[in-house]
Amino acid sequence: MSPPTAIETAAAAAPETRKARASQLFTMQEIKEQTTGENAKVLIVFHNKVYDLTKWVKYHPGGDLAVMHMNGRDATDAIISYHPEWVLEKKLPHFCVGELAETSRTPSSKISMAYRQLDDRIRKAGLYQTNYNFYIREAVKFAFLWATAVYLILNFGFCIAVCYFVVASCLCCSRCTQLLMHQLFDSTTAGHSGITHDAWTDAVMGICLGNFVGGVSLGWWKKNHNVHHIVTNHPEHDPDIQHMPFLAVTSRLMNNLYSTYYKRVMEFDALAKIMLPIQHYTFYVLLAFGRFNLYVNSIAHLTSKDRVPHRTLELVGIAFFWTWYLSPSPGLIITHIMVSHMFTVLLHVQITLSHFGMPTDIVEGESFAEMALRTSMDVDCPRWFDWFHGGLQFQVVHHLFPRVPRHNLRTVRPWVMEFAQENGLTYHNYKFIKGNRIVLKCLKQVAEEVAASLKAACAKAEQEKKKTL
Repeated sequence: MSPPTAIETAAAAAPETRKARASQLFTMQEIKEQTTGENAKVLIVFHNKVYDLTKWVKYHPGGDLAVMHMNGRDATDAIISYHPEWVLEKKLPHFCVGELAETSRTPSSKISMAYRQLDDRIRKAGLYQTNYNFYIREAVKFAFLWATAVYLILNFGFCIAVCYFVVASCLCCSRCTQLLMHQLFDSTTAGHSGITHDAWTDAVMGICLGNFVGGVSLGWWKKNHNVHHIVTNHPEHDPDIQHMPFLAVTSRLMNNLYSTYYKRVMEFDALAKIMLPIQHYTFYVLLAFGRFNLYVNSIAHLTSKDRVPHRTLELVGIAFFWTWYLSPSPGLIITHIMVSHMFTVLLHVQITLSHFGMPTDIVEGESFAEMALRTSMDVDCPRWFDWFHGGLQFQVVHHLFPRVPRHNLRTVRPWVMEFAQENGLTYHNYKFIKGNRIVLKCLKQVAEEVAASLKAACAKAEQEKKKTL
């Protein structure tokens, strides 16, 4: 038997004052009954202990939906992936209400055990810790590029500055080919509390980078992205693959599925019937407008009736962004927006590349690690080309261990490859061009299925029409 990991030790060390509360025994059937119906509770299992999050779930920093998708289930591996030891030692025990009865306890799978051992290895190697010199270098680099752009605008005009933005972005600002888009990488890390590892501090840093600099709500991104991690590529639950009526990565979306994230039916309407059969041709064109979709989702999130942490600060950040962003003359605004936003197509290609070509099947009973490896793709590139991808090329590693700072992802990658090989799992790792081909093949396959379905429906309608004549 493997020795207990640091997380298992922390989970077992509940304060004495909580042990009396945790004396109740639950069966999985009882948990299922209590988490369904009108007065349903929010109960999760972590290392055979039962936690009641009913009153607290709306305050969860990563959004309530991420927790709700684990309601009534054993969430051990998902909790390990997202939370540092201090949360498990100091916060989680407050919600413990009992333990699983012996009759409901099942041994953790070989894959889950191996995953926890790998997490412990990463922890002991210090790879969850941030190298602040990395972020200092990033700040100096982008401050220099920003200052140069301002100098060119003031002394040589906007057109020269735009040319500089494009060239400098291609050379220095990672794969998004737009100077201001560098904030995505660091705000992404901040959204996972992967910079200072303090939720409040990283949230404020992420808002400064995401809202004030980029015009995108960090709160929206966290809610969206955390759900995406928990239910990756699930047609009804994962918002990152719900792009009807313009794109569909599975033909199941023709069935008017209900989105639990957007809380609406994703209708297979007239526009979808036009766009989906040609989606493999329009894919890159649509991605060129992807940035505008982020703006719309951000505003919708911040103006919703849902509880939004830091709502005022985020709204101030969005207002600040649009104030300075729209400060030039109208002609220059339009030119700059079209140039800068169209060049971010590479960013959205990178984001969609990681999952659009991967399976969307629903596999009951698979572990957190199995789901991450099955539904995610890494982009293979040499170390010297990491600047182009900004860390998002390691999506398999990131989905398994989202709190690992991006500058440590390459170090963890060989360990993940070893983990997959030892446990008979497929590690999807492709060159950038091949990855694009895989995505286009998937889109084309779905497009052909949609076209065939529409053709069959038309033929049936014709036959019915002839019968009535």
